[in-house]
Amino acid sequence: MSGRPSVLFVCVHNAGRSQMAAAFLARLSGGAVEVRSAGSAPAATVDPAVVEAMAEKGIDLSSESPKILTHDAVQASDVCVTMGCGDTCPVFPGKTYLDWTLDDPAGQGVEAVRPIRDEIERRVRALLTGLGVPRIAPMLRGHAPEVLAIYQVGIEEGDATFETAAPTWPEFDAARLPEHRLVALAPDDRVLGWAAVSPVSDRCAYAGVVEHSVYVSPDARGRGVGRALLNALLASTGAAGIWTVQSGIFPENTASLTLHEHAGFRVVGTRERLGHHHGRWRDVVLVEHRTPTDPIA
Repeated sequence: MSGRPSVLFVCVHNAGRSQMAAAFLARLSGGAVEVRSAGSAPAATVDPAVVEAMAEKGIDLSSESPKILTHDAVQASDVCVTMGCGDTCPVFPGKTYLDWTLDDPAGQGVEAVRPIRDEIERRVRALLTGLGVPRIAPMLRGHAPEVLAIYQVGIEEGDATFETAAPTWPEFDAARLPEHRLVALAPDDRVLGWAAVSPVSDRCAYAGVVEHSVYVSPDARGRGVGRALLNALLASTGAAGIWTVQSGIFPENTASLTLHEHAGFRVVGTRERLGHHHGRWRDVVLVEHRTPTDPIA
C-alpha cells in the first residue's frame, strides 16, 4: 500500500452501516485515509435513525446520499469491507477483503441503532490501527509534555520557526484557540504530532483569520501524520466559520511547503529578509487556505 490508503465500505442499500463506518473513518483519520461507501441496491436516502445516532457523535449525515457499487470503486480501494449484509465486492488481486458481521439498523429506532453505531466505531478504530494511520484527537492538558517536546525538536532543527525555545504550557495555552488544537496519536496513545491555530488580530474584521502551526515528531515523519493533522485542522476551522488559515514558512522547509500545497494552500508571496535568525536574515513564504464558500453570506 503506497501513499494515502483507501477503504471502501459496502452494504446493500448504503443507507446505514456503511455510511456510519465511512463517516467514522473519515473523522478519525483526519483525511489520512481515502474513504468510500456504496451498495448494490442503494436506497433513496440515509436511514433517519442512523442520521440521528451519528448526530449524537457530532457527525452530520443529513446531506449524504447512498451510492451504487461499481467496479471502479473497488479497483480504486486498498481495503473493501462488507458489513454482514450479504453484499459482495468484485475480487481483484492485491486488495484486502473484510466482512464485519453487524446487526441491520434498517427500520429500527435510534435506541437500537446506538449499539450498532458504537460497535462500528470500535471496529473502525481497530482498522485504523491495522492500517498504521494515526488517530486524530483533541489536544488535552495531559498531552502538554509531548507536544512541547515535539515543538522544541522542531525549533532546534532550525527551519520551522523564528522561535528559539518552546514556550511553557501556560504560554502555549494562552496563545492558541482551544477549539482548534489537535494531536495525532499512535495506537499506544503516544503523541506523534500536533496542530493548532492562533488569532492574527483582536479586531473583529479579522475574526475569521488565523495563523496555524503543524509539528510532527521526527520518528513519525513520512507516514501521513502531518497531512492527517492539517486536513483535520482545516475541517475544524472551516466548520467554525474561519475563512482564512495562514502561515509563514521558511523557503528551506520544502517538506512543509509540499505538505501545504497538497492540502490546498496557495503561496501568496515571499517576504524577503523578514527576520534575523541565528545570525542571518531569513525570507518567509506566506501561504494561505481560504474556505471555498463565504461563511458570512
